[in-house]
Amino acid sequence: MPSTIVRNATILTMNDGLEIIEGAVGVRDGRIISVGPEPGGAWDQVIDAGGAYLLPGFIQTHIHLCQTLFRGFADDMPLLAWLKRCVWPMEAAHTPATLRASVRLASAELLLSGTTTVLTMETVHDTDVVFETLVETGLRAVVGKCMMDSDGEVPRRLRENTLASIDESLAIKKRWDGAENGRLRAAFAPRFAVSCSRELLE
Repeated sequence: MPSTIVRNATILTMNDGLEIIEGAVGVRDGRIISVGPEPGGAWDQVIDAGGAYLLPGFIQTHIHLCQTLFRGFADDMPLLAWLKRCVWPMEAAHTPATLRASVRLASAELLLSGTTTVLTMETVHDTDVVFETLVETGLRAVVGKCMMDSDGEVPRRLRENTLASIDESLAIKKRWDGAENGRLRAAFAPRFAVSCSRELLE
């Protein structure tokens, strides 16, 4: 992984004193190693910020990367009607290709707006596709496979067996938690009480 120095920056440190300092930020092996006066040594990449502001990336704590392609449909509907008539049928219609496109688009929008980390609950299937795409995009993420096993109005493709849902989530955690030098994490993501049995939630 190349080392990078961003020099000539106005740094919003977000430290306890909320200091704003003029200086440089050095990154080696994907980790920030210095903030302040420019350290010596050779750097693979040198970026002159030209006095621009440099601050930590924003964190989005509630998002569904899988829903990016159908954002804006029926936003004026009550939550349950919106889920049952719009979101769940569209999630059920996802293919690996459309899911990959949705995650790529969401990642680009987030990164271009300064968001570098997300907590995302995805759809029921193809969570590996989400992780594989995040490997490419560079976004830091905690990803949960959606777990839902109890609502009869859920499209058939999204209905899960309780134990199978738990087993799949455990397998995803084993495959992906801590991947990409800790940039990607796996979480358990029961959708909500309306679509989850007591057994699943417990």
